[in-house]
Amino acid sequence: MIAPPAGTYAYVATVNGQPSGKTSVTVARNPDGTTTITENGSGTIQGIAGTAQATLALGADLSPVSYTSHVDAGGMALDSGATFAGTVATTTGGLGGPQTIPLVGAKHFVVLDGGLLGGFIALPAQIAAWPGEPVLGIAPVYGRSTSVDVDASAKPVRPANVPAGDASLSFNAQVGIVEWYDPATMVVDEIDVPSQGLIASRSR
Repeated sequence: MIAPPAGTYAYVATVNGQPSGKTSVTVARNPDGTTTITENGSGTIQGIAGTAQATLALGADLSPVSYTSHVDAGGMALDSGATFAGTVATTTGGLGGPQTIPLVGAKHFVVLDGGLLGGFIALPAQIAAWPGEPVLGIAPVYGRSTSVDVDASAKPVRPANVPAGDASLSFNAQVGIVEWYDPATMVVDEIDVPSQGLIASRSR
């Protein structure tokens, strides 16, 4: 099982070619085999400036154990989170309030929380660890779930700045997303959301 190596990875985001934010994602590989991903970002969404912090804890099999996030935007603060126990996810805070979400039609949970990247950074490693097994995405900020359908037949056009050795992962949740990553390390180099004109690229 491969998970991204310990380190700090910086990403910059653009929407329709215009700068929209930046974030720093730190991956910690713990002695017990678990992984912790922390994120600190800032940016502008629909003209509103904000900051965000999030922490995602993964078990030894890369399944999510817990997640918390704090977002400040437009003078308002929003906290949300989720815990995972077997086949049940429980979300707190956020825009949807507390929710209990069963693992229906899938074998694993993943965290895909709005514009925050931590869960997306873990996703290629999770999909590789669970080949062919369906996953259910949890968005704690909304208190919602969505099926994550991997499109193995997709052939996205490689962006000019993506390394030649990178593999791609295309999937549909609420929107179509393409991730480009190093298959040897599972480090994500770019995340594209074509329908929104959004590109998040690793700068270091």
